[in-house]
Amino acid sequence: MILEKAGLELTKRLCEDDPVRKEIPYEWRVNNGLREVFHLEEKAVICVAHLSEIPRTEEELLTLPWGSFSVFYTVWSKEKGLGRQIVLETWNLLKLQHTNNRYVTLSPKTEMAMNFHLKNGAILLQSNEKTNNFEYI
Repeated sequence: MILEKAGLELTKRLCEDDPVRKEIPYEWRVNNGLREVFHLEEKAVICVAHLSEIPRTEEELLTLPWGSFSVFYTVWSKEKGLGRQIVLETWNLLKLQHTNNRYVTLSPKTEMAMNFHLKNGAILLQSNEKTNNFEYI
C-alpha cells in the first residue's frame, strides 16, 4: 500500500467515519501543508496539524498557529495493522519533508490509545485532563 495525501473532497469522504474527532471541520483538516490528511488506500487515515506548541486540548489544536510540531490528532484503520503502518509511514515521510520537527499526538485518554502509541515506539510526553500527548522520537 502506498501512503497518499488527501485533498479536500477525499478528506470529506474519509473523515465521515472518524471515530476520534468527527466534529473537526473537513476544511480545517486540509490547509496548504499546514494541516494534512494521509491515507493508505482509504483503509487507514491519519490527520496531522503542524503547530507552534503541543496542544493539550482540542480547542488548542484548532487555534494554535503554524509551527514545527507535527501533531497526529486522529488515526484509524479498517484493517488490523494498518494503524501502525500509517503512523510510522507518515512519521517517516514528515521527517524527510520537515526538518527540526517534533512528532507528537493529541490522543484521547483511553487505554486503547495508550497501548497503541506505547506499543508503536512513542513515549508518554504528558498527561492532560482529557488527553494524552505521546512523542515519536
